[in-house]
Amino acid sequence: MPGRLAIYDDISFKEDISNTFGLYKDEIKVLDKKYNIAPTINIPIFTNTLHYTYAHFGLISSWAKDRSNININARSETIYEKASFKEAYRQRRCIIPVNGYYEWIKDKETKKSIPYLISSKEKNYFAFASVYEQWYDNSIGQILLTTALITTEPNKKIATIHDRMPVILEQKDWTAWLDTNSSFMELNKLFKPCSSDMITINEVGDLVNSVKNDSPECLLKSNRVQMTQSSLF
Repeated sequence: MPGRLAIYDDISFKEDISNTFGLYKDEIKVLDKKYNIAPTINIPIFTNTLHYTYAHFGLISSWAKDRSNININARSETIYEKASFKEAYRQRRCIIPVNGYYEWIKDKETKKSIPYLISSKEKNYFAFASVYEQWYDNSIGQILLTTALITTEPNKKIATIHDRMPVILEQKDWTAWLDTNSSFMELNKLFKPCSSDMITINEVGDLVNSVKNDSPECLLKSNRVQMTQSSLF
């Protein structure tokens, strides 16, 4: 369940958007680089209305009274039936571009949680299948976009760390994912784990453990001697 993201370079993603969809509305322009994103922070999304914009990381249902009830992810197996997601799944699908995300493993000896950065071997980003919602914030009198990523069962490599992983879309599937005319049968075929060969897992330092730290140093490999890493990955 990715609760921490790194989004700091969207140039390749935007080039791929143009190649796939042609013209689109870029409301972000220059990306606000983030290396340790936690829920409630704004992240970029590309919507099925061909808008590249920011959204609150954590979906808030349209009927929610305040921001306290958020969902950062939706299970692919139940997204079509859950009240919090089913309308967004039907009408408001999007893509979240992510340069990497973090998961933690508890060390059996020290009992400390060791952070790992998961990134793409093929490109410098992942394209997460996601949904978004519009929520009216009475406190500021504005409509906010909010978003949640979709998870599926893990591939063999991710299974060594976590029992879930994000649905990672291949570029050839972007059009089907964002097309509101796509059938649920077509969409459900995309809810599969990506190949283990597509990802890289590296242990990073404990700087990322605190949400107060948000710098490129969060991405650096750990100096800790990892005797078992080769056997794990």
